[in-house]
Amino acid sequence: MSTIPDVLDALVALARAAWPGVQVLDGGPTVRVEGDAIAVGYSGVIGEADVRSTLTSEQLELQPDLERYDVLGMASAWRGDAYDADGNPDARTTRLRAFELLGGLRAALAADSRLGGTVMQARMSTLDMIADQSPSGPVCTVRFVVSVIAFAEA
Repeated sequence: MSTIPDVLDALVALARAAWPGVQVLDGGPTVRVEGDAIAVGYSGVIGEADVRSTLTSEQLELQPDLERYDVLGMASAWRGDAYDADGNPDARTTRLRAFELLGGLRAALAADSRLGGTVMQARMSTLDMIADQSPSGPVCTVRFVVSVIAFAEA
């Protein structure tokens, strides 16, 4: 069986432990998203895969399969009341907060890169940032990828 369901649970728990006062979503947002939010197992694009996996056999063994996959997620900060001294929307505030959220999650993952023994390795591997000025104020979203290596049983 794949480790993906257990890893998603572990990453959600890790994010909630790292940021107890922040909304942590298991998957994508539904109705009410708070100013600061972390979504685990969500690409941010409807119809796009939230986890991408490859199974291979190591050496000449048929089992267990080596599982390599990427779990997509995002950390987002929005401030409807963030303005600089000149009255312009303050994108810097949201950018710093989004990267602060990401940094906390990354530190928690580095402290438990085996996710309690569920996997051989889980680490943040790539990210991209989207900064927008919405009619409701500045928002910054950092999409991240957690790359995982594990053995899956049949």
